Amino acid sequence: MSTKLDPEPGTLTQTVATQMRSDGQGAWRARIILLAPIAALVVLIIVFSLASPVFFTMENLQNLVRQMAVLLVVALGATFVVLIGSIDLSIGSIVTLTGVSTAMFVAALGPWGAALGFAVGVACGLVNGLVHVYLKVPSFIVTLGTMFVFAGVALIISGGRPQALRSPELSAVFGGTIFGIPLISLWALVALVIAVAIEKKLVFGYRAKAVGDAETVAKLSGINVDRVKIAVFALSGLFAAFAGLLLMIRTNSASGSMGEPLLMEALAAILLGGTSLMGGVGGPARTILGVLVISVLSNGMNLASVDPFVQQTITGVVLIAAVALTLNRKELSSVK
Repeated sequence: MSTKLDPEPGTLTQTVATQMRSDGQGAWRARIILLAPIAALVVLIIVFSLASPVFFTMENLQNLVRQMAVLLVVALGATFVVLIGSIDLSIGSIVTLTGVSTAMFVAALGPWGAALGFAVGVACGLVNGLVHVYLKVPSFIVTLGTMFVFAGVALIISGGRPQALRSPELSAVFGGTIFGIPLISLWALVALVIAVAIEKKLVFGYRAKAVGDAETVAKLSGINVDRVKIAVFALSGLFAAFAGLLLMIRTNSASGSMGEPLLMEALAAILLGGTSLMGGVGGPARTILGVLVISVLSNGMNLASVDPFVQQTITGVVLIAAVALTLNRKELSSVK
């Protein structure tokens, strides 16, 4: 006789079989997510090296790593936001605002004025985090609004005019090359090491993943979820400020639209690298793969003289594909 505690014959077997199939599908999905960007990178390198003899020249490779450096830094900070199951749409505007304000601070105070640019980035991140946590506004809405606010402030303080970098000291520290390697790429590598260390070695990284994986469980385990969220947004602002400094060094000036292209490219790189939009899975170490794919794709299309509007369309398609690849539909819910 069957009861609620004694399942009907075959039910348990079917349940176990279903779970095994689910686990097997999850394992294959994880392999695909890991291998897809690597395969895409190999294909892109082969295609562009055949399409353009300039692709593998030293000059182009140096240009490639310079482009990749800025994207990597801004994507690293945003990765932590995605890791907690949220999103930061204001990173491009923070890059712009910090770049413009840093140029102005440096012009007035000298090279140490750059420190104030980092403070601006952290402040922007804190605004995002505080509004999201205490006013209970979804991160998508908060950062969509601040994306326009920060960009508007950058235009107001600069008067809509480019701000030249007037600091040989900063150019010497962050620009130039050493043994043929652009210094800007070495600073990006430092940022990568720091980001991976935060995720892998610090309690904060564990807590951020726990919040993204299961926020309710994280609360029950004693994690101050609100504090973690605010800190993550501040960290994203800090990395965006560093990206703004590097971009200003690379172009030798700061403008009111300098960070606009970075938002879509950074999100595409994060998701293509394997960090789940639902949170709890991935991290900065994976983001480097996505950044490589996006940077090689952009560089190759430029060499092939692909129309800029077509490039933007292709990047959008890559973003959609990355979301489709990393999104687990069994856990589908609204982004926090």
